[in-house]
Amino acid sequence: MVRALVAAILCAACQGQPASQGAVGGSGSAGAPRDAPPPPADAPVAASDAAGSAAAAATGERDEPDVPDPGRVIAELGAIPAWQAVVDRAQLLGRRGLHGVVYGRVGPAVLVAATAPPSPPSPPSPPPVDAGLAPSPYVWLVDDTDGNGALGIRIALGAKAREGDRIAAGGAWQLDPERRWFWKPDAIQPLPPAPASDVKDPPPAVPGHAIATGALPPGARTASVARDNDAIYFQIVGPPPASDGDGWQIADQLGSPAVLVLNLPGERSTYGGQDMRAGDERWQLRRGQTYWVRIGRLHKHAGKPTQVNARTAPIRVL
Repeated sequence: MVRALVAAILCAACQGQPASQGAVGGSGSAGAPRDAPPPPADAPVAASDAAGSAAAAATGERDEPDVPDPGRVIAELGAIPAWQAVVDRAQLLGRRGLHGVVYGRVGPAVLVAATAPPSPPSPPSPPPVDAGLAPSPYVWLVDDTDGNGALGIRIALGAKAREGDRIAAGGAWQLDPERRWFWKPDAIQPLPPAPASDVKDPPPAVPGHAIATGALPPGARTASVARDNDAIYFQIVGPPPASDGDGWQIADQLGSPAVLVLNLPGERSTYGGQDMRAGDERWQLRRGQTYWVRIGRLHKHAGKPTQVNARTAPIRVL
């Protein structure tokens, strides 16, 4: 009887054990619930960050890198536009130990007339044969503040920057063996891109003072009815400017009285009057020929012809 009672108690105890308890460290039966580990201490913060990111994405906000202010960078360097270095050349001569910083956009290579090597000496020796144009040791540093790409200086840049880069170049003016002015840099610094220009006329392929030929743009007006920011066409009716900054006297056609005094890109007087511009650094316009330019604001003066500055290079009309 006692044995039977003990056996009955043991059987009841075995039947009362929960089915999920097995061997220590075992996995238990499939689908059996397990206690989840406590959440990490930073879980609420992570959820808040995720919610904030989702909200920013919904409103279109995103983190933007800081973009340097081009004007501030240039001011800190004490740099001047490329063409201003031409106007101030006497203060930037390397042979005098002077130094400055210029800035602009790197343009294409400066091309010069190429000549084929002469034939072996034989009497009489033939002259060199013209072989067209070839790259020189210089590239153009284009002034992106005046002239819509028509003004530039020669710079011995080498491989220090690529075409299209905007740079500041410390250095000075030098003369090469052909007596051409070029900027010899001793330091190059990249600059942020220039602000977009509001001049919609296409810039010239290369800078320089060679007069290109083209058709009148749509909406061009004669000089006598010019308004601010117009494209105007005209003829020269007075002598060339006696000095830079005097302007060109222009009218609708030769023989008419001057209606405007026009300053072309880069025609600024040199401070102190010590001008060292080369012949190919000045515009050469002819009487009896029609040209067009894009102008800026008209400046009217009582008893004198209205003055205006050109914003683009002069184009000879076909």
